Amino acid sequence: MPDASASGASTSKNDGSARNRHEHNQGNQDRKYTVEQKAAVLRIRRCQPTAFYEILELQKTCTDTEVKKAYRKLSLMTHPDKNGHENADEAFKMVARAFSVLGDKEKRDKFDRLGTDPDSRFASAQAQAAQNPFGGFANRRAGGGGWGEEEISPEEMFARFFGGGGFGGGGPHSGFDGGPQFVFNFGGGPGVRVHQFGGARPRARPRNPGQEEPPASLWSTIIGLLPIIILVLWPVLSGIFSGISSSTPSVPSMAFDEPNPPLYTMERTMPNFKVRYYLNPADIHSYTPSKLSSLDKRAEVVLVQQLRIKCENEMAHKQQLRNAAQGWFFPDPAKMELANDYSMPACRRLNGLGL
Repeated sequence: MPDASASGASTSKNDGSARNRHEHNQGNQDRKYTVEQKAAVLRIRRCQPTAFYEILELQKTCTDTEVKKAYRKLSLMTHPDKNGHENADEAFKMVARAFSVLGDKEKRDKFDRLGTDPDSRFASAQAQAAQNPFGGFANRRAGGGGWGEEEISPEEMFARFFGGGGFGGGGPHSGFDGGPQFVFNFGGGPGVRVHQFGGARPRARPRNPGQEEPPASLWSTIIGLLPIIILVLWPVLSGIFSGISSSTPSVPSMAFDEPNPPLYTMERTMPNFKVRYYLNPADIHSYTPSKLSSLDKRAEVVLVQQLRIKCENEMAHKQQLRNAAQGWFFPDPAKMELANDYSMPACRRLNGLGL
């Protein structure tokens, strides 16, 4: 018989070694981070996933060089190998995602135009459909399998859209029926899922030679067009009900306190803070007086947001100077005086505005 005590000792020894290996694998238990690194992670995590300019602390008028410079700074500050904060990985991914959009001219133009993630097909299609729901149909041409400005019946449009006519056979005189063979599923996420079963079906022959098929009734025509109506209206309705709370109105770029020629030369004044700001006249040439008044209030919000971001950075840098002045054993008076005298203009301005 095996020795029970020996077996128990072996099991205990194995459990202890497994526990030691597990504790050894937890390499991030003693990871450190500075106050500045923590502040950067928390600020980025408070941003919306698609607020790419805010993530990189940039204005819409920034240059490609400024985008690259901001990315280099924030990527080094939030990289998980250099920043031990528990949310550094998510912040680093948000920074990289923002740079992948703003660093690509085509993606940045698309993002500035639509205000949605340019790599999200559903979001881009939703934004385009909200601007022009029938743009996809109007841009097609009669040749090449689509439909153009020619006059076609609803049945022929449906046949071309779902497997007949211009999409490779199945027209009104072909041997296949282009009728609907699809199941539409509205559950399990946004959009409409379309499932096709079996492809085109052989057209049923008339019972008697020379006998014409009966004309389609109005009800069958409506049923046949129902999938097209759903596909066209669904992105629009989704944008109305889901995009209202998540999307924010676009605000023209602006400069505060002093004009910035040659673009930002039109002067406006905020109603509460009495702070002057400057706009590009080309951006607001079509604004009504009511819309300009709303823009004045919105400018106050933009100013406060920028000042808070700068103030947080100033506070983090001042704390970093104080930590460096502590020294290993005794504080350094010169460095501590430098830290205490560090100027924080953004924070002072926020206090001056009563915030």
